[in-house]
Amino acid sequence: MPDPTQGMIKLDVVVTDKSGNPVTGLRQQDFTLRDNAQPGKIVSFQAFDGVTAKPDPAVEVILVIDELNIRDVPQQGATQLLAAEREAENFLRQNQGHLGQPVSIYRITKDGLSASAQPSWDGNALADEIAHRTEPQVIWKTPMVSESLGPVAGGGAISWRITHSLIALGSIAIEERRRPGRKLMFWLGNGWQIDGRGGTGLFDFSTELSTRLREARIDLWSATEWPFYDARGNPLPVSTFIYKDFLQGVKPETYDFGYLALHVVATQTGGGVLETGNDLSGLISKRVDEASTFYSLTFDPPRTNVVDEYHALKVEVGKPDLTAHTRTGYFGEPVFYDQTPARIERVTVEQLEHALSTVGSSSDAEVARQLSGMELTERLSTARLATLEATLRGKKARQALVALADESVFLAPPAGEIPSTAPPDAATQRLMMSRAVDYVNKTIPKLPNFFATRTMVQYHQRPPKPGQTWKTAAGDQSLHLDETFKAAMLFRDGKEVVKEEATRGKPLKPGERTLHTVGTFGPLLATVLVGATSAGSDLTWSRWEQGANGPQAVFRYRVPQETPLFAVGFGYLASDDRMVPFEKKARFHGEFAADPASGAILRLTVQADLEARLPLERSNVMVEYGPVVIGGNTYICPARSVSISRVRTIMDIHEWGENFKVYAPFETILSDMAYEKYHLFRSTSRLLPGFTPEP
Repeated sequence: MPDPTQGMIKLDVVVTDKSGNPVTGLRQQDFTLRDNAQPGKIVSFQAFDGVTAKPDPAVEVILVIDELNIRDVPQQGATQLLAAEREAENFLRQNQGHLGQPVSIYRITKDGLSASAQPSWDGNALADEIAHRTEPQVIWKTPMVSESLGPVAGGGAISWRITHSLIALGSIAIEERRRPGRKLMFWLGNGWQIDGRGGTGLFDFSTELSTRLREARIDLWSATEWPFYDARGNPLPVSTFIYKDFLQGVKPETYDFGYLALHVVATQTGGGVLETGNDLSGLISKRVDEASTFYSLTFDPPRTNVVDEYHALKVEVGKPDLTAHTRTGYFGEPVFYDQTPARIERVTVEQLEHALSTVGSSSDAEVARQLSGMELTERLSTARLATLEATLRGKKARQALVALADESVFLAPPAGEIPSTAPPDAATQRLMMSRAVDYVNKTIPKLPNFFATRTMVQYHQRPPKPGQTWKTAAGDQSLHLDETFKAAMLFRDGKEVVKEEATRGKPLKPGERTLHTVGTFGPLLATVLVGATSAGSDLTWSRWEQGANGPQAVFRYRVPQETPLFAVGFGYLASDDRMVPFEKKARFHGEFAADPASGAILRLTVQADLEARLPLERSNVMVEYGPVVIGGNTYICPARSVSISRVRTIMDIHEWGENFKVYAPFETILSDMAYEKYHLFRSTSRLLPGFTPEP
C-alpha cells in the first residue's frame, strides 16, 4: 500500500565524482532538492551501495531491440540489426552468462511489441532467445493499437515507425510499472528525431509518457554505435544533434514534436545517450555494474490547480566536485491532493431553514441542486431534520437534505441549542464519567439477545463521465443516493451479526464501494470508553446539550495511540493493478453525550486520525441511542448512525495497447442507517396435534 512515511514522488539519484565514478556514503543532509528552483523537503531517504545495502528488489535491466528504426545498411559485414543483436548477446554472455542483475528483453518490429517471459538472471538463456529468435511473449500486435500522434505543422504525418516506437515505449513503461524497483533501460537502435509543432493532444501524450516512465522508475539510455539520421535518412553526427534544445520545461502552447525525440525522453528520465564508436556492450556493462549504487529520495509536490504543470527538478550535493544525476522534471496534477468542491455555500441551520422556506414553486430537481451546493457550519439535529423533511415535497430534495444533515453530524450544534447552564465542577464531572464507564461495563453486557431491522441508505458522488481525466476532480462532488439495503441485525452474547440482507433501489455501478460500520450495539462504546480513559489519552468536559428527555453531558476525548480495538478498512491499488483490501489500526478522537444521572451514552462520535498520503482521508462514525422497549423492558439501543469515508477512487485507463489502473480523485461515501423493530431473540416450541411419539 502507499507508505505514509514516504513522499508521493520518488527520485532515484546517482552521484558521481569528477571521473564519473559513483559515490557512496552520503547522507540525507548532503542533498538539497529544488523544485522549480524552490527548496523542497525530502520526506524519506535511502542509500544503496550494492554491497552492505542492496536494493530489494534488485535493479532490473531492460534491453529493447528496436527493429523499426535500425537502417538495413551494411556495417563491418553485418546489418545494423545483426550488430544490435550481437551487442546484446555480448553483454548477456559476459561472466559465462551469470548476470549481476535480472534482465528483460523487448523487441519492436513492424508486427508489434513482444518480450521475454520474465526477467531472468541467466544471460546465456536470454542470449539464446535473441540468437535463435525464440518465440517471445506478444504484448500487442500493430492492428490492436490505434493511437495516432497526429500531423506535424504544415501537413504530413509522423512516420508510422516513430508512432509505433513511441507507443511501444509507453507500453513497456506500463508493463514495468507493474514491477517494483528501479530499472535501467537500454534502447538498441538509432532512435528518432521529429520536427514540427504539435497540439494539445500530443502534449497529453507526452505528459502521460513522462508520468508512466517516472512511476515505473525507468532510467532510459539511448544506446547506439551507429549514426543518427534525420527525417530524410541522412546521417547526423551526435555532436550536431539538436535534441539538447528540448531538455527544458514544456507547456501546451510551446509544445514541439522535438520533445518526443528518443534522446530527449531518455535524458529527461535521468538516463541519457550512450555515445560510442565500437563497444556498446562495454558501455552497457559499465552502467549495469554501477546500477546498485544510488540514492532514493521521496518528496511531496506542491499543490496546483493546473493540469500537467511542469516542474523542473534539480538535486544538489553539498560536497565539492560531486554531481547528482536524476530525472529533469515531472508534471504536477491537481489530483495529487484532495480538492475542495467549487462554489460551495456555507450556511448555518437557521439560514438553511430560511432558504427552504422560500423555495416556493421550485422544482424538486432545483431544490436538490440548491441543497447540494450547501455545506452546514453547525449540526442539524435529528428533530429539526425531520421537521424540514416534512416541508419538502420532492424525493430528490429530501435525499439531498439528508445527505447535507448527515455531513454535519460531527459539528457542534447551533449556539441556541446549547444550554447556558454552568459547567459542573471537577468532582461532578468525574462522577459523570464514572457513571458512563459503569454503564458501558455493567449495563451493555446485560442486554438481552434481540433482533432489529437495519435500513442503510448509501450515498455516493456521481461517477466520472466518459473521457474524464484522472488528473482532476469533476466539478460536481455532491452526494446522490445510490442504494438502500435492509438487513436483520442479531445481537447475541454481546456480538452483532447481520443475519440476512435484501437490496432495493438501483444497483451500485461497477467499481463503486459500500460502507459498513460494525460495533454500534456495544463494542464501539467499549472501544471509546476504554481508549478515552487509558493512560495518555485526553478526556475532558465539553458542554451541556439539550436532549429529547433532558440535559445531556458532553465530553470530548482523544486517543493518541493506535489500538487494536479500533480499525479502519479500505481498498488500495497494488503495484500489479489489483485492488487489495486493507485494515489499519488508527488513532481517533470524538465526543460522547451521556445522561448525567445514569451514565447512559446517548450520542457518540468517532473520527479516525489518519496519516497523510493514505488512499483513505476520512473515516468517521456517529451513533445516536434512545430508549427501546424489548420484551416489556426498556433499554438504550441504537436508533440512528451515520458513517462517512473519503477515499481515493480508481480509474481504468487504456493507453498504448495497455489496460491499467491509476489513482483518481477522492470521493465521499456516506451511509445513513436507521434501527427499528426491536424484538427478543429466543427459541419457541409448539405441540402439533395428531403427533404421537414412539414408545
